[in-house]
Amino acid sequence: MAGNRSEFYRGKRKKTGPALIVSIVVLSLIAFVVLLFYGLQKYIVVTNSGLYLDLPILADTKTSQTGDDDSAVRKFETVNAELIVGEPDYTNVRATAGEGLTELKAVLVPADQVNADSVNAYADSIGKGNTLMLDLKTVTGMLVWKSETEIAKGYGTTGTVDLKPIITALHEKDIKVAARLCCFVDNTLASRYEQLALHRSTGEAFSDDNGAWLDPSNSIVRDYIVSLCKELDAMGVDEILLNGMRMPETEGVTYAYSSTTSATPTPQTVISGFAISVTRTLKSMNANLSVQVGSAKAMQSVDEVTGQSAPLFFKIFDRVYRTSSANTAGDEQKAVKSMIELGELKYRYVPIVYDTLPGTTCWMKLN
Repeated sequence: MAGNRSEFYRGKRKKTGPALIVSIVVLSLIAFVVLLFYGLQKYIVVTNSGLYLDLPILADTKTSQTGDDDSAVRKFETVNAELIVGEPDYTNVRATAGEGLTELKAVLVPADQVNADSVNAYADSIGKGNTLMLDLKTVTGMLVWKSETEIAKGYGTTGTVDLKPIITALHEKDIKVAARLCCFVDNTLASRYEQLALHRSTGEAFSDDNGAWLDPSNSIVRDYIVSLCKELDAMGVDEILLNGMRMPETEGVTYAYSSTTSATPTPQTVISGFAISVTRTLKSMNANLSVQVGSAKAMQSVDEVTGQSAPLFFKIFDRVYRTSSANTAGDEQKAVKSMIELGELKYRYVPIVYDTLPGTTCWMKLN
């Protein structure tokens, strides 16, 4: 019997010491990095050019010291900082629209006439025109076509007309198809979806002789118009005209906008913001995107009441339409020549007339 041999088998001991130490070190480093990440977040400064860390320990602070070395008191210089938010400068907006256009001679088809038989009759009597402008969303808010967009289906604004075969038939006759949409005067949606309605600062919903209005600053309103444009573009529409893309013409009214911004919203900032957002979102559409301007003042600079501005619109919309006459259309076209940065003037401005056709390359005729 061996004297010192144990009666129990102890097994072979694993060398776990180094691995355990390495694991502890790695976990400690991870914990340190996580704590450092969250601890430094309050020192992150966001600027137009990017992000940077503003650490107090690295600050170049002017200080003074009083007392001896053992009882020194550091005095920091006080700096008064003031954040000033000014009005946006839309003159710096880059021109992106207006190239590759051709002549447009459009005849308006009223909303109640947009059906296969009536549109075919308009096509047969189009005369000197090359485009039919279908009035697809009027101040009533009801859509002419059977829309599959979420809001139209959810709030009962969708129509019944199947547009796709109508568009196809017109294209087969070498006739272009344009669609006119009324943006903000919308009696149906403003009453059925009250959160989208434009309100006075006193709280009541705004309405005028045109009807009830939607709030142009509301993101849901913007998304609704965008979704309608995308749907029409997918059907093959050649041009979309945004009508009524403005604030009401009533002066002296203060509105309670639904959006929150750092500066007090104005008609100009609200309409310009809507226009810039929509045109950027729809920049990949095949269809041209155009706008109708109301006042003579807006055709020159900025209409502070309606918020419209032709100098901005010519930069971001393909064409600008405005009610005119055969006698004045030519002079009005020349007056906006300096606003055209891209494309040709003759294709960018479209006078809207009732009877006699103007001598301009483009026009739209109402019946």
